[in-house]
Amino acid sequence: MIKASHDGNPSPGIRPFTVVLQSERLSIATLPDALPFQTLEVDNWESVFKKLSSFRPGCLLVDFDSVRDETLKRVRKFADQGIRFSIVGLTADRSRRTLHLALKHGFVDLVPHPIENRLLIEAVQEAFQADAAGPDSLCNLRSGFGRLTPKEREVLPQLLLGIPSRRLAGKLNVSYQTIDRHRKRVIEKMNVDNMTELAMKLYRQY
Repeated sequence: MIKASHDGNPSPGIRPFTVVLQSERLSIATLPDALPFQTLEVDNWESVFKKLSSFRPGCLLVDFDSVRDETLKRVRKFADQGIRFSIVGLTADRSRRTLHLALKHGFVDLVPHPIENRLLIEAVQEAFQADAAGPDSLCNLRSGFGRLTPKEREVLPQLLLGIPSRRLAGKLNVSYQTIDRHRKRVIEKMNVDNMTELAMKLYRQY
């Protein structure tokens, strides 16, 4: 069992868990019995984010064949905000082209369908390790994002670009004091000294 410690090294503690994004072919009921990790089921991407922003290493399990374009679009949208998941996909097509597409979008692995118990467990365990690895682990960064308000998450990509407060305020039709408040709160919640440090943490993950 591992957890993300403050230095980013796995240590004994809370069990990691897997979030299953429900589809026609994938649900907790379709998984093998007696898996050695906790599983939770959700039916939308915002719930995925909420569940996986809890300072616990986690893994997202999705049906890579079902609405693939929508899945990749959602993954890219979160990544554009700096939010990344350790993802394992379920697929009937493990061709090199499909595997390359999944890895390009941050998937840890693709597991063949029908599901083989051993391959699923190995892929999920690898995803747990990837989620907890490093001084700025994905799970810790997501948990920081989980403390941000929707508005703070919305303006963060523009703050990371270094746009001056007055110019960004004009663009968003708010006062520059509002932008300064967003900036200050993001810095506090993400536990960094400034936006440059945050950008380095986020971009280091790519």
